[in-house]
Amino acid sequence: MKDKQKKLLLGLVLGLTFATSVAFAAKYTINTSGTVKNNAGQVITSPSNTVNQNYFNNYTAQNYVSNNQVNSTSVDTVEIVMDFSGSMSNWIVAAKKSMSSIIAQIPASTKIGFRVFGHDSAGSNPPSIHTLQDVKKIVKNGNKFTVVTERSPIGTTKGACSATAQVAPIMISNTSNILNGMNSVDIGGATPLVYALDRAVYQDFANLDKTTPKKIVLITDGGENCGGDPCAFARKLMRNRSDVHIDVVLASSASRALTCLASTTGGHFYTVDNLADFTTTMTKSIQAEPAQVNTRKQNYEFVN
Repeated sequence: MKDKQKKLLLGLVLGLTFATSVAFAAKYTINTSGTVKNNAGQVITSPSNTVNQNYFNNYTAQNYVSNNQVNSTSVDTVEIVMDFSGSMSNWIVAAKKSMSSIIAQIPASTKIGFRVFGHDSAGSNPPSIHTLQDVKKIVKNGNKFTVVTERSPIGTTKGACSATAQVAPIMISNTSNILNGMNSVDIGGATPLVYALDRAVYQDFANLDKTTPKKIVLITDGGENCGGDPCAFARKLMRNRSDVHIDVVLASSASRALTCLASTTGGHFYTVDNLADFTTTMTKSIQAEPAQVNTRKQNYEFVN
């Protein structure tokens, strides 16, 4: 008899537990839009009865993107900034041959410009844009060669470390302007990389809306040799701007010194080792959307 009573009591307890669980489960359900509903299918609102409460921060990935809560905007303004120093001669030839093909593969609405740096100058030991520095030049006088030392003042617009120019304005359908611009300058010697990026941002992008994304595609085979600090430039830029992203296409080099330009600004870093891959890499860079810059920790749960 006692065993039967125990079984009956256990059955009653289990039954009450199941019924309570069912009742509680029926009280609230979570839908995929992140709102809370009661068992009548009504959305539960805040005490003010005006704002839907998302108690659990549950989102589907699709809803999150469609509500513009994740940056999914493509870049429709691009400026190519290319190193025209002497060591880039083979890559410059490749760029001239492939530029028509590269531009043909990007959307017609994309505005694209072209800036060069390190061109039209043979300064293998260039003046610094930050400090006074002696510049040694070899001057031919008849049959004799003489080494001449000059000093270049800060802020001068002359010299190898100021050699940068926008050779094609930023606009759509710009192939002919870019090719003409590339052919209008000669190969030089120095690499004023930071100064060229500075001019691209603060001069070429000056009249553009700062709320729309813009991309610089930097093509070079080495780093700065005019005293600039690429990483410091990127950090300073990001303190004031969030619309400029810098991709780096590094040619014939395994250096990682310029990765900070991409990682700091939400750009991408590419390496290209042969001329055959140049067109593919350039097209990929121009079309790639910016990466996410982790400025703060995000706590989101994605479902489904």
